[in-house]
Amino acid sequence: MRLQLTPGTTLTLVEGKSVLFSVKSGDSFGLNETAAEMLKMAREEGLAKAAKRLAQDYDAPLEEIRNDLDELVGELVRLKFAQLATAQGS
Repeated sequence: MRLQLTPGTTLTLVEGKSVLFSVKSGDSFGLNETAAEMLKMAREEGLAKAAKRLAQDYDAPLEEIRNDLDELVGELVRLKFAQLATAQGS
C-alpha cells in the first residue's frame, strides 16, 4: 500500500519545515525531518518498502520503524491529510 495526499492537500516547505496544508479545511500539520522523510518514502515506495529502507538507514529494528510509520500514517489519515491506496501493478 502507498500513502497519497488527499485531494486539496499540499506538502510545502515553510521556513525550512515541512508542512501539510489542506485547502479544503484550512488546517495545517507540521512534520519534523524524520516524519517528512517517512511521508516521502511511503508515498514513493509504499509502506513495506519504506519501513525496510528506513530501518536500514536508521539502523533500527524493522518492527519499531513500522510501528512509527503506522502511527504517522494513522494520524495523517485520521486528520484527512492523506489516504491509503493499493499500489498499481502489485
